[in-house]
Amino acid sequence: MIGILVYNELLGTEVTDLGLECLTLGRELADKGDMKLGCIALGSNIGHVADKLACYGPDTISLADDSRLSDYHATPYKKIMRDLISQLSPKIVLFPASTQGNDIASTLAAELKTACVLDCKHLNFDGGLLVMKRLEFDNKVLTNFRAAGGLPIMATLRDGITDVRENKRNATINKIQVVLDENDLVSRIISRQIAKKTVDLKAAKIIVTAGAGIGSAENFKIINEFAAALNAEIGATRPVVDAGWASADRQIGQTGTTVKPDIYIACGVSGAVQHRVGMMDSKIIIAINVDQSAPIFKIAHYNIVGDVNDVLPKLIKLLKK
Repeated sequence: MIGILVYNELLGTEVTDLGLECLTLGRELADKGDMKLGCIALGSNIGHVADKLACYGPDTISLADDSRLSDYHATPYKKIMRDLISQLSPKIVLFPASTQGNDIASTLAAELKTACVLDCKHLNFDGGLLVMKRLEFDNKVLTNFRAAGGLPIMATLRDGITDVRENKRNATINKIQVVLDENDLVSRIISRQIAKKTVDLKAAKIIVTAGAGIGSAENFKIINEFAAALNAEIGATRPVVDAGWASADRQIGQTGTTVKPDIYIACGVSGAVQHRVGMMDSKIIIAINVDQSAPIFKIAHYNIVGDVNDVLPKLIKLLKK
């Protein structure tokens, strides 16, 4: 019997970093609770992902490989998950806290009348009970949740919840027979575009992030020059990406990447909560902003009050001495 089941979201036909974080944490919890760990992946032509998933601790791997699952559809995906949960009877089901993961977890939990906590920052056992923790009230409060009622308990896990660690096992691979009818496929994907990643922000030791305070695409040149002087990677807030000043793969925050660099330099970043959740665990945070009451200053270790377009040239001059 499987104690913990992990839903591994795929990007196309590849495993995501957050999916591996979910597996890593699932393995840790399974060991603490003396339980078996299972995982599932859904998609088309995904047989090769089993070898990748097996490196991160599952005892069983279930694959739903069908051409009708090439794109995410809530109804068939939820049906397959519901059938597998009924078959395996897990106590806990973990999902990535992505658009897809939050969608399936919440609707599935409602249908099964069981507990579900979204966007968990931490999970652990306390006295044999699963404690799910999430940040609330503008990240000022870490709230503990314990499930009351039926099983399985469901939770979605935020990016950055743990470091990915390999733990290879001789996992049993089960191929799911996909049974769908026309009512399960009433919607279809007309087009789908996936932005290709050109940068690995998670691996960066130093990140220089541009916020709307830089003012314009033209002023982004100074960000590039400053980052080059530090041998740093460049990040961006959502307004900067939406304005077209930086590519989507550089976005940091709730709808972007979660990072934990040694040094994080926020340039013209106001510090909205949606951005802070993606970088607040950085070891050293340096903030540069003309507004001395900017929220970013509340979590920064070093504050520089000033216009980023005036401050950065001076810092670059010092770095080049």
